[in-house]
Amino acid sequence: MKQLIDNLPGSAGIIAPQSNTQIKARRQLWLQVHLYLGLFVGAVLVVISLSGSLIVFAAQLDAWLNADKMQVDAPNSATQFRSVEEIIASAKTAIPPDGKFANRISFPQQPGDVFEIAYNIPPSLDNHQVFVNPYTAEVLGQRLWGTFDPCCSRHGPLMAVIYRFHDSFWLGANGSILTGTTALLMSVSLTSGMVLWWPSRSRLRSALTIKRRAGTERFNYDLHKVSGIYAALVLLILLFTGAYLSLQVPFPAQVKGLLNFFSPLTEKPKLFESTPVVGQAPIDIGQAATIANQLFPDGVITVVFLPVGDNGVFKVLKHKGNKIMFSSRQQTIVIDAYSGRLLYQTDQSKRTSGDIFNEWQLALHSGEAFGVTGQIIVLITGLAPLVLYVTGIIRWLQKRRVRKFKNM
Repeated sequence: MKQLIDNLPGSAGIIAPQSNTQIKARRQLWLQVHLYLGLFVGAVLVVISLSGSLIVFAAQLDAWLNADKMQVDAPNSATQFRSVEEIIASAKTAIPPDGKFANRISFPQQPGDVFEIAYNIPPSLDNHQVFVNPYTAEVLGQRLWGTFDPCCSRHGPLMAVIYRFHDSFWLGANGSILTGTTALLMSVSLTSGMVLWWPSRSRLRSALTIKRRAGTERFNYDLHKVSGIYAALVLLILLFTGAYLSLQVPFPAQVKGLLNFFSPLTEKPKLFESTPVVGQAPIDIGQAATIANQLFPDGVITVVFLPVGDNGVFKVLKHKGNKIMFSSRQQTIVIDAYSGRLLYQTDQSKRTSGDIFNEWQLALHSGEAFGVTGQIIVLITGLAPLVLYVTGIIRWLQKRRVRKFKNM
């Protein structure tokens, strides 16, 4: 049958040109998508990605920039921390009379780290931090931290301000919609670039390299395609995870519903209450920390939330092992403030596929899923959109000049 069709008069002159026309039309469509998304949405992505590179090592940079408050000389290993009650009492002396203790204390993670105690001054939503030496209970200083709320996003230490800018442009939920939508649109732009780049087998080598001793125009073109294709896989992962993390802020029910369609998320109890015992005082934070460590010896305590009200509970957060996959190795322990009884724990063995998927998003986006190596890769990849945008603009201007010259 194919041979009969091929032998029909005029078949070669009708079918082949039509096929070529369709290919050219599709390629032109991809070019337009790639061009206009890159020109307009790409500029927003450059700002997001550069700020993302700056915060890959935000915790380390923050500690370095504020070493006088956040770092101490660790004595020998036999030296014990002062009691947590003493740490809190010391911190409260630094809180202004109109300040409100936030019932949250962050624990040191390694030798040289300090305790961090939070408070705010109503009606302001701004948070403040007090830093206390774990070995002497001396207050080292305090600072304004701010919040993610639009009113206060630009307040606080440099790394926190940059982090909140990366997250939502200091615009709260509306900013999260902008960053999430940008990530989705640029995923389309990047995909279109890969389609346009895709070479035949015979041209694969030239498609993956920059031509030596090439002119400026060719060098710019090669730099655009090579930097794009080598960064494509990691960049697509960052765009997807970024869109997921951003859009679940303004649309939590929709994102959760979509995820539940594939694999249900484990429902976590929203309310826990302690049972007061007549004539018995509640346990203190030190006892709560000891109970948590006895029940779950693996890992270290990161944060303890103190009880609020007569029926309040202790909520202890721990992370297991090293800091690789920190966000997915978090353990939540809820303890009755009177009996010390365990009310709730995160059961890692019963996680669904949806739970695991959800946990991986931040770990992949930050690079910490693969340790320091992963973070360095994310940092470098964050620079790629700037290279792609600049070379893309130059390429666009070059082609405009050519078209203008031809039309003269």
